[in-house]
Amino acid sequence: MPLQTIAIVIGGQDADVGIGGYLTGGDHLTGGGHSPVSAYYGLGADNVLELQVITPTGELKTLNQCSNEDFFFAFRGGGGSSFGVIISATLKAYATPSLSWSHFTINQENIENDTFWQAVAYYHSQLPHLVQSGLVGYYNITAYPNPLDFTSPYRQVSGGLWVLNTNISALDAIFKPILDHIASSYPVQVNHTTQYSPNYYDWWKAYYSTPGAAATTDSRIGNRFLDEKALTSPSIESLARTLRAAYPTVGLLFNVVSGPGVWNAKPAGGPGSMTPAWRSAIVELIVPVTWNYLNFSLKATETNLLTNDYLSVLRKLAPDTGCYLNEADVNEPDLPQAFWGDIYPTLLSIKRKYDPQGVSWCAPCVGSQHWKLDGGQLCRA
Repeated sequence: MPLQTIAIVIGGQDADVGIGGYLTGGDHLTGGGHSPVSAYYGLGADNVLELQVITPTGELKTLNQCSNEDFFFAFRGGGGSSFGVIISATLKAYATPSLSWSHFTINQENIENDTFWQAVAYYHSQLPHLVQSGLVGYYNITAYPNPLDFTSPYRQVSGGLWVLNTNISALDAIFKPILDHIASSYPVQVNHTTQYSPNYYDWWKAYYSTPGAAATTDSRIGNRFLDEKALTSPSIESLARTLRAAYPTVGLLFNVVSGPGVWNAKPAGGPGSMTPAWRSAIVELIVPVTWNYLNFSLKATETNLLTNDYLSVLRKLAPDTGCYLNEADVNEPDLPQAFWGDIYPTLLSIKRKYDPQGVSWCAPCVGSQHWKLDGGQLCRA
């Protein structure tokens, strides 16, 4: 009899996402840990029941809702690399769900046509309804077929949205009317296919279990959470102009990974220390830029565009939200506010309590502004 997966824990989208950093920031940047099912079950940090950690002063501590509660709060979204080393984690598990999945594309041959972006804006104005109805997924906007082929004749939205423990007919009832309206109202081509998987883990293995190849590319990314206000308050024309202004050469990536399970999460020990913007987000919009290997001049140009042009228009569109640490621009203005909001002073106080000498450090982490790199050495600012 073949082995069957009967339970899942909330891990990252891709197979090469480390669980420690994903949950807390134990190996790099993070802000809670999103997944293909987080809209139903909450963020990775929402599902932590207990951690064992080594503190910067060399102590072994157990963190949970009854022991070292402040430290438990800080680790769950505050960037664990700021606070210590995780040696074990106890997580919630869930019965493996079924999944109904839609792959969709919206494309247009004339990549400079305003009507493509208006179709994109209409779709995003409907995204709050889709997310509130249980849809979750990932998609991108890019030139087709090659994002780096400037002669490509197509601009395309392409990706997938899915629902858990629901059949294809119910999925179509939610999503298809929006796609039909786009197809009938804008001069674009819309394609839509569906499939059903009785086992989420089998579906995930088929589409996401192969590690990515990001290490082969010189690139940087930044992001912004877009809430319902950002997507529905502007006119379609205004939203279209904003999304177009945020579009770099490579394309835009959209993670529809928040939703009722994140908004209404009831974690053990109370909410974690990730940005409160997670609790109202509809979509995380990621902006990537790339440059040729060792082309430092182009790197400077592209990273400046990322921070001061592409992401700037998104900050204006959603001024009251923030960023997801694990996929953020390290040059994001006002890092503490963007990454943690009003939680930051509490995190800084916890940092000073458990790491009074500042042993644990990384450039955009809690307390990092009190240090500086000087000739390769870390010195107090």
